[in-house]
Amino acid sequence: MKDIPPKRILHIVEDLKVGGLEKILASIVLSLDKSRYDIQVWCLAKGGQIAEELIEQGIPVRILGLKGYYNPLRIAALARIMKKENFHIIHTHGYFAGTFGRFAAILAGIPVIIAHVHSTYYDYGKRNLLIERFLSSFTDRIVCISQAVERFVTVNEKIRKERTCMIYNAVTSPDKLLNDQQRKKMRASLGFDAEAIVIAVVASLTVNKGHGILLTAFKKIFISHPSVRLLIVGDGPLREQLEASTRQLMVDQVVVFTGIRKDVFDLLQISDIFVLPTQIREGLGVALIEAIAVGLPVIGTNIGGIPEVIEDGANGILVSPVNSEELAQAFEKLIDDKELRSSMGFRGRQIYEEKFTIVRMIRQIENLYEHLLERKNSAFRT
Repeated sequence: MKDIPPKRILHIVEDLKVGGLEKILASIVLSLDKSRYDIQVWCLAKGGQIAEELIEQGIPVRILGLKGYYNPLRIAALARIMKKENFHIIHTHGYFAGTFGRFAAILAGIPVIIAHVHSTYYDYGKRNLLIERFLSSFTDRIVCISQAVERFVTVNEKIRKERTCMIYNAVTSPDKLLNDQQRKKMRASLGFDAEAIVIAVVASLTVNKGHGILLTAFKKIFISHPSVRLLIVGDGPLREQLEASTRQLMVDQVVVFTGIRKDVFDLLQISDIFVLPTQIREGLGVALIEAIAVGLPVIGTNIGGIPEVIEDGANGILVSPVNSEELAQAFEKLIDDKELRSSMGFRGRQIYEEKFTIVRMIRQIENLYEHLLERKNSAFRT
């Protein structure tokens, strides 16, 4: 019997800077069965740190340098390249790539088209919604990263439920946890002593992620709990403004901005509490899943997919968005109760194992690929 050649799969994204969407794409392409799938990644606009990491690990990445999808000639040019490569599946990620990539895939006659939706885009205008509905007619499946995202797609975008499926984001748990000596050393490198209660946030420094509200809440709790420290991991356009806010609030000596880091799991392991104070929208926070994977109690706002990770009172606490008072109360509850932190962390790890492992996500994606390819082949045979 002849060996079956691997199916050619193209993942399309706008860029591959460090972010939740980009991390999930990397996890998918690195974990798919290479004996069954020949995988490429195309960045429509530019590359980034994750693009470089994928190349280092042997994943072909092409950077196209495109700026917009309004020029039909660019879509036609992309379609020609796709057609030459003879892909079986086009799998897009995010709005820009989902629009540009799907138009090109339709023109190229790609057998299976999948769009991966990573957030709830409540700022869509009428034109955006019309485009999404039009493209959905040619899309074999719209993968939604949470129930909240699937509700947005079916209710707000009015896309038929049979076009969608829900596959949770997932992360790989660290192979080895830090020992006490390693934790102390890493804490010391950041200026934290062994007795400090460290609150960590991992998110881009943008308005939506709620760092301003977080700093206000942290100031309130620091007054009554002077041993508390705040670790802000990530970067973005608000960094200078947020650093200035720490000085105005007179907490700059106990707040550490790390910028973008590759050792996020290590930073989480030296922390005691994780917080994600998103204000507007959150499809399903990757950093939130990373936090429960290492057994941290978590605090998050009651929006988007966050309540699908946080069981309020079990593995963490849900608070209202843009409410520094509620956030400060949640901090106080966990800071004052070490046993509660421990029990919530244990339950969080259980939830991770139940819902958010890489093995589970990849199995669902591979099953989806095979189902859609077989359905397409059956249609051709008849």
